[in-house]
Amino acid sequence: MVEDVGTRVLHGPRVKLRQWQRSDTLAQERWPRYNEPFSSLWNLPRAISVDEVTGHTWNGQRYAWAIEDSQRRLIGRISLREVDEREPSARLGISLAQPYVGQGLGTEALRIFLDYYFGPLGFARMRLDVAAVNQRAVRCYERLGFRYLASEWRSAGHDPALRLLDDPPYRDLLPFFQRGRFDTQVEFYEMELTRAEWRGRAVGGGPVTGP
Repeated sequence: MVEDVGTRVLHGPRVKLRQWQRSDTLAQERWPRYNEPFSSLWNLPRAISVDEVTGHTWNGQRYAWAIEDSQRRLIGRISLREVDEREPSARLGISLAQPYVGQGLGTEALRIFLDYYFGPLGFARMRLDVAAVNQRAVRCYERLGFRYLASEWRSAGHDPALRLLDDPPYRDLLPFFQRGRFDTQVEFYEMELTRAEWRGRAVGGGPVTGP
């Protein structure tokens, strides 16, 4: 990385990004629960292949930034994991507190962060995984230019939210689930954005659509 992670405060029209602090972890624990019916399925653990475990060059370090609004309230968190300084690349994580979802604040924060990530930090590639049922997040990533790479199915066990799939309002989400006799699996998208693609959008490139 060209610049040490966390050394800058990043400013946008409505949000600010700064280094994550211990007190932020305590504040995040007090965030209200999401009211989206399938939010309990958004962060199912990712299956990592044997090749990834034995052949990766990740440094094991994780980095995090706090997202604040104009009133200095902690409204979200951006993180990097699986940092590979050889490529260099990392895997994105982002969460936004329920009261601030759907206002474009997460998209604004990511735009600011991606400029920093592909600029001063010197990364060349970013990957993320997102539950297909989390359609708001998928649309956000598509607007920012992330490309769809592949799908992965993850076990949801017997999560109570799965009972909603039989209700008419949620029938359109059925393609994102594989229902078996003993288990139900949820589809996750693997998505990617490169520095060249991000810079291309900055000079007039259009959005890259997903699946």
